[in-house]
Amino acid sequence: MAGPNITYHTPILSIMNRANTTPLTQALAEAAGQTFKYGTPISSISGYATAWNGTSYTGAILGVSESPGLNLGTSGKGAPGVPFGPIGPPGAIQTYGFVLNEPNAVNIALGTPISDGRTLYVAANVDNIFEAVFDNSTGTVAANYTPTQAMVNTSAGQLGLTVDANGFWYVDAGVTGSDAVVQIVGINPLDGLIVNARVRFVFLAAAQQIQY
Repeated sequence: MAGPNITYHTPILSIMNRANTTPLTQALAEAAGQTFKYGTPISSISGYATAWNGTSYTGAILGVSESPGLNLGTSGKGAPGVPFGPIGPPGAIQTYGFVLNEPNAVNIALGTPISDGRTLYVAANVDNIFEAVFDNSTGTVAANYTPTQAMVNTSAGQLGLTVDANGFWYVDAGVTGSDAVVQIVGINPLDGLIVNARVRFVFLAAAQQIQY
């Protein structure tokens, strides 16, 4: 049956910056009801951070979340006022994020991590490089799930992103053309050119949603 080779991918991670400096990280008040995993591409909708819908391709991706969705009752609940207001309720959360490979588990902090009503994210700009698992939503054979050197910095490596059933996004060789949002710029050297290798990518300029 056609589809991705694996069902449980890993989060998209920010791994480096072209200038070899700290990747540009920002925070944006989060929309209500967001329950996305960290490593999710996000958009700014009406000024609030929202999980990317996966179907908008032009100027649609603000960055990749470094915090999980807070499932806020109202948009931006608890976020600091502009420009230097205090953090308001809810103030803290009891459980957070997810436990890799244990879908029914949660993280419980010693003390309680702060919830400030905002999503922390790494900006989808030309300098920030990300890494994700390579897969294929329409593939049927191993070659469909295996990246090649010919994809690095070429149009063959301009591909889309797809979310799996567990909420994790992967670079999808089955999504190309006008639906592409990333450019592969490298292969994880520990993986090499193997099935479902981790690939390194930047977001295509056309897909970037810039916010200062």
